Amino acid sequence: MTAPQLPDIILERRQSTLFATLNRPQAKNALNAAIVDGLFAISDRLRDDPATRALVLRGAGGTFCAGGDIKDFAAQLVAPEPQPGEADPVERGNRRFGDLLMSLDSLPQVVVSVIEGSAFGGAMGFIAVSDVAIGAADAKFSLSETTLGLPPAQIGPFLVRKIGLFNARRLALTGARFNAEAALGAGLIDRVVAPQDIESALAFALTEIGRCEPAALAATKRILNRAARAIEPGELDAAAKEFARCLRGAGQQGAAAFARKQQPDWVETYSERTKP
Repeated sequence: MTAPQLPDIILERRQSTLFATLNRPQAKNALNAAIVDGLFAISDRLRDDPATRALVLRGAGGTFCAGGDIKDFAAQLVAPEPQPGEADPVERGNRRFGDLLMSLDSLPQVVVSVIEGSAFGGAMGFIAVSDVAIGAADAKFSLSETTLGLPPAQIGPFLVRKIGLFNARRLALTGARFNAEAALGAGLIDRVVAPQDIESALAFALTEIGRCEPAALAATKRILNRAARAIEPGELDAAAKEFARCLRGAGQQGAAAFARKQQPDWVETYSERTKP
């Protein structure tokens, strides 16, 4: 497979590995339509490319991905509510990200994520469908959707499968930022290394993968995926409906507050109780 040119994604092929680097450093590699379309195109090509053993996902400029682009949310907010019987554009847009995660999840190649800087929101979906995830020691993670008045709709099912129900609930229901060691402890990532050691850790992981025959890797992923609980499309359909409902509700205030770098009205803070 040759590496085509795609908007906002740098592609490089090295030996039997394809490197896909999200390339919107000015926006901390926030997900836009071009990146989502590009990752779909990469997945489609890789599905029929038995010579490629691994796909590496990372971000340019020292940041993995800051989640969905708030400008895209703003565009969805002004979309009119559908008439009875019409498809909801907000649901459709949200659901498409679930299709992307399903596509990446079912690739015959080994998917490797290299997490530096921030991995927020949608970025957690990429990690959840990765076979190998390497995190820099100073990386920061957050399942931040609920702080914007939204659910992690398409990410949630994949995250539950990756780290378990109660780890997923704890991270999603607090929206807290956590470090690489906490991500390792939760089972989200597999290895934590010093930032200066990222390249050597990646080379080591790819060398291990390089010992494995490509067809055997693809067969092994099919066997293991069949043995695990499959993510049902109906789950993602229902999640998209929940997302649209929230986006048209409190999500409007959350997106506006985020854009103004202010706190939405629902935020509460607590101080320690004094002993009587």
